[in-house]
Amino acid sequence: MKVVDMHCDTISEIWYSHSNENPKQLSKNDLHIDIDKMKKGDYFLQNFAMFIDLEKSENPFSYIMNLIDIFYSEIEKNKNDISVIKSYEDILEAKEQGKMCAMLTAEEGECCEGKLENLYTLYDRGVRMMTLTWNHKNSLGGPNLYNSDGSIDGGAKLTKTGIEFVEEMQRLGVIIDVSHLSDAGFYDVVNNSNKPFVASHSNARALCYHRRNLTDEMIRIIAERGGVIGLNYYGEFLTEPGGDKKTPSRISDMAKHARHIINVGGKECIGLGSDFDGIDGELEMKNCTYLPKLAEELERQGFTNNEIEGIFYKNVLRVYREML
Repeated sequence: MKVVDMHCDTISEIWYSHSNENPKQLSKNDLHIDIDKMKKGDYFLQNFAMFIDLEKSENPFSYIMNLIDIFYSEIEKNKNDISVIKSYEDILEAKEQGKMCAMLTAEEGECCEGKLENLYTLYDRGVRMMTLTWNHKNSLGGPNLYNSDGSIDGGAKLTKTGIEFVEEMQRLGVIIDVSHLSDAGFYDVVNNSNKPFVASHSNARALCYHRRNLTDEMIRIIAERGGVIGLNYYGEFLTEPGGDKKTPSRISDMAKHARHIINVGGKECIGLGSDFDGIDGELEMKNCTYLPKLAEELERQGFTNNEIEGIFYKNVLRVYREML
């Protein structure tokens, strides 16, 4: 079954490896994702996130431009197998040519350093989706935090600049991604936009009380707006921690989150957002060749073939058809 995945950090891992004598390549590597594995996993479209940690980067705009250079360099080396897409027409053309698709995204809105002209530059270079924040406050807004009692503090609203970015991203055609954004910021997006938006790699807070996951009300709002939620494979976002070790990632738990999201928001609001090469710990879904195991588990848990196809590729492609 074809796969569309809304989030991975593979390009950042390749970038980090360039300080070594034998840098990793997108064609074949020991990461979760490479071209060879994508073929085996029957991938059709992969969003490649340009990830920035503000604590490690003094010049985020310059940093993301370097990441984008790496992205295009790696795609060029594999151009017979995969094409960069900037519009839905590009997706259709790649399908006709029998190629996989690569979509360029940004993870951490501060990559623009609060300047709309930098957003325009990123759009010109092909960025078609962007999270407004990562795990730190920035000029656009902030993430959820934890209170001392373990409850979630979601009070970081979007700044005036953040609202300007939401409005301009919507006008341009850069899909707004609310993964990593605070609860208050989420509602600011809702109140300052009118088109579909996504949570590219988030799960259900009702099943796992984590600041990165979505409440049922948020799931319903994304669904009503026509957006989609990408199922995240990270164990810490799937089940409550049970001890000192990292929570293992189980395919059965992924299916439970998918079922909950469908029950709350309907069958068209759920897709895949693996977070591959940005997650660690014990993964039952060891890399992107293992996607058939998720399809098998979804079928075992009673999902219809129509629901499984929606999760694997149809729901995300619907949003891209409307937004790109």
